[in-house]
Amino acid sequence: MKRLLLLVTLLYLLVPAVAFAHPLGNFTINRFARVEVAGDRLYVRYVVDMAEIPTLQRVAPHVARLRVTIDGRRAALRVTKTALAHPPGAAGLRTTRFQAILAGPPLARASQIEVVDRNYAGRIGWKEIVFGAQTRSASDELRAYPKDLLSSPLDVTHAAARLGPTQDTPPSLLAGKALAAPDRIAESGFASLVGRRHLSALVILGSLALALFWGAAHALSPGHGKTIVSAYLVGSRGPPWHAALHGLITTATHTVGVFALGGVTLLLSQWIVP
Repeated sequence: MKRLLLLVTLLYLLVPAVAFAHPLGNFTINRFARVEVAGDRLYVRYVVDMAEIPTLQRVAPHVARLRVTIDGRRAALRVTKTALAHPPGAAGLRTTRFQAILAGPPLARASQIEVVDRNYAGRIGWKEIVFGAQTRSASDELRAYPKDLLSSPLDVTHAAARLGPTQDTPPSLLAGKALAAPDRIAESGFASLVGRRHLSALVILGSLALALFWGAAHALSPGHGKTIVSAYLVGSRGPPWHAALHGLITTATHTVGVFALGGVTLLLSQWIVP
């Protein structure tokens, strides 16, 4: 009995932990900017990594609110190249990977470069700015988020550094697996199972049995006024059909409440980010 209780507890703790595919959560919009100089020209490599929900909402990737100043003067940025990918995420949903190369003005000498990133200002997520072509990125340009920073991601939207002409070559776009960055996704067997379109009869029956087990385990746990209802049935010497009726009412109201909460959450997610 003790072993069974321990197994149930471990499963209860582990199953919710693998529900998310994107390591920073399904609602995040993460962005990265690398400011560098190739020859005498200023460039910005800009990366946007959207999780499943923003992708489902068709939030368009953009760089419109990225501002760069050179020695206090605003620099005009021109998008020269872009790349877009939609790698798989949780439960059959897609994520978005967007990359853009922006060209700025030439630099005659070493100058003070200041960057302010106001894109997606109201959305939670990883925000990172680095200077120089060889400078290490903490997230590998949003391809590998550090596990020790997932609960408190970087929030850098304003940074400055001094850059000058170099012998570096202009930045290029990533493609294929490097652009999609599949390793950043915390893939789980549970999430991939839910996302399948075709399931065998054995999997369906096993899922129903598992759902029945978890439902029974949840019903036996404290809550939902079960103690009060039980005391009422004992005190009033209620027949079995009274107990069945109370159980059906509790199940129906609980299920409707969960669906209602989910619907409200999806509707409000357009204006309020969880």
